[in-house]
Amino acid sequence: MGRGRTLMHVVEVRRDGDALSGPMAEMREWLDDKHIEPTLFRLSLIPRGTVFQLEFRSLTEAAVFAHAFSGHIIGEAAPRAA
Repeated sequence: MGRGRTLMHVVEVRRDGDALSGPMAEMREWLDDKHIEPTLFRLSLIPRGTVFQLEFRSLTEAAVFAHAFSGHIIGEAAPRAA
C-alpha cells in the first residue's frame, strides 16, 4: 500500500424481504442528515433479502452507521484509484 493511502472501513447491513427502495432511502436520508458520505454504496440481492455494503474513510463514521442500522464492520478495503 502506498504511503499516505488510507484503508476504507466496510460496513455490511442485511435486510430481509424484497423491498429495496425503503431501506435505501432510509440509509440515504440518515447519511445526508449526518453529512456523512460513503466512498462506495453497493448492494447484493440474496434469497429473501438484500445485503448492503458501504465503505467509509473514517472508522468513526463506519461505526456510527453500523450501530444505526444494526450492521457490522466487516473489514477494511484498499482505497480505489480515481
